[in-house]
Amino acid sequence: MWNDPVRPKALNDKLAMELLANEGFAVNTRRGTAHVFSVEALERFLKANQLTHFVRAHEVAQAGFQVNQKGKLLTVFSSSKYCGGKNDAACIMADAGKLRVLRLDTT
Repeated sequence: MWNDPVRPKALNDKLAMELLANEGFAVNTRRGTAHVFSVEALERFLKANQLTHFVRAHEVAQAGFQVNQKGKLLTVFSSSKYCGGKNDAACIMADAGKLRVLRLDTT
């Protein structure tokens, strides 16, 4: 998924109108490509596909993971110290209907 969740800090009147006009999607101005999506768009997707959560990657998360969109969206990033940064790494384990976040010690 090359789209990002809408960040609460980024929500303004213009973005809100674009989201309303496009079923919860808007241009991703932060990346300059792809889109952002609202919690409503995610909830529709989950319901239509009989899912409870969505796990995505390809976005650096400081702690190795990040939880968004009312706890239904998990971003996981498994590369620590990416491009010389100070981020941690994590992975997601799905077992017996449960999702577990495992932070990886890469010291």
